[in-house]
Amino acid sequence: MTLRSLHAVMLLWAVCPGAQGQCEKPSETNKLNLSITYELPTFTADFPIQNMVTLDGIIYVGAVNRIYALAPNLTKLSEYHTGPLLANETCGQKSTGSGSVGSRVDNHNIALVVENIYDKGLYSCGSADNGVCRRHVLDEDESPKTVDEEVYCFANKGRYGRSQPSDSDVVVSPSGSQVLNVESNVITFFVGNSEIPGMGNILDSAPRPHTISLRKMKTSQNGFTFFSDRSYMDLIPPLRGNYYLRYVHAFHSGPFTYFLTVQQVSKDSQTYHTRIVRMCSSDLMIRRYVEMPLECISTDKRRRRSTDDVKVFNILQAANVAKVTDVELQKQLKVDEDDDVLFAAFAQGKPNSPEPTANSAVCVMSMKQINYLFKRYMQRCDTVDPYHFTGSDKKSCYNVVRAFKLLLCPTLHL
Repeated sequence: MTLRSLHAVMLLWAVCPGAQGQCEKPSETNKLNLSITYELPTFTADFPIQNMVTLDGIIYVGAVNRIYALAPNLTKLSEYHTGPLLANETCGQKSTGSGSVGSRVDNHNIALVVENIYDKGLYSCGSADNGVCRRHVLDEDESPKTVDEEVYCFANKGRYGRSQPSDSDVVVSPSGSQVLNVESNVITFFVGNSEIPGMGNILDSAPRPHTISLRKMKTSQNGFTFFSDRSYMDLIPPLRGNYYLRYVHAFHSGPFTYFLTVQQVSKDSQTYHTRIVRMCSSDLMIRRYVEMPLECISTDKRRRRSTDDVKVFNILQAANVAKVTDVELQKQLKVDEDDDVLFAAFAQGKPNSPEPTANSAVCVMSMKQINYLFKRYMQRCDTVDPYHFTGSDKKSCYNVVRAFKLLLCPTLHL
């Protein structure tokens, strides 16, 4: 990696050379001193770890059938058993769906979210429970905070005893989900549910989670509700079960909420790429939705650039948004110390497949530049309707005034 330069390329069906930034050879001054024995705190879970969040210095770890609470030195404080659960039950109530009586299934931790506005809550959403989440109340007077008491299932048990959980309470999908809470006057939960052809889904008789949605917790704090019937979007019926869409990461930066996805290039294509989705965090309805392809490209600086020297990494594996403290990197990216920067790990995909190969690279992109490209594409009319949600792929042209309004996010007042 020291012999190659990496640059990020934003695309809207075509390469945009204005998005390039380069990483220089790493410094040789920070080599690890191998003569010193480093003793680092460790924690070994009994089950595979799938999610991790922190609140007030406590680390909460979501794993298969368990949620662990850890001290800052990784000492286990408590553990809560989330499974195995009966396959035909949700929140302890029998489902009308199919499933072998008495059979139990592992509960994989699909999402783990914390909030700091109501009662300092921890939300866990598993592959069992038909997409319903659980709320763990963390007592402020208790130190250290644990997750083994006051657990509430987000489903109306009275209604569920007769049929199924309400549509808004079905949050996650066994195919994978990204859940992000954005706190202002109200906590808004942004949810992206993956659609993986051939993967098992929730019981056929149970409500199917919306592909992308935003919702809030009820004032009774025992479930969710949508702001309106425009607070969610779904893949069009012909594509459900036939279109690959995987939500890899979600984050909040400035006035926007972002999702990073891996999906098919188009409805008829068998090639795959990564996209970045942007929405206004203050919107109570999905009105300012825009997405743009994203790739990581490696070129060999020792040779004259040609197509043979270019490696495209198209399948996102992981991502994180942070501030840059390194002065040199700030200069290269043209960012200030308070600006958000996206660190993204990509892999080269197998031919006509979303599966990654062993070849990978990490690209660094400033959110300022990404937002500039969103604005540029919209103002240049390089936009089309998202076919997978609208059923239309016609070109949608926004003039400067309209595009400017779509790029702004209003302040939320409730």
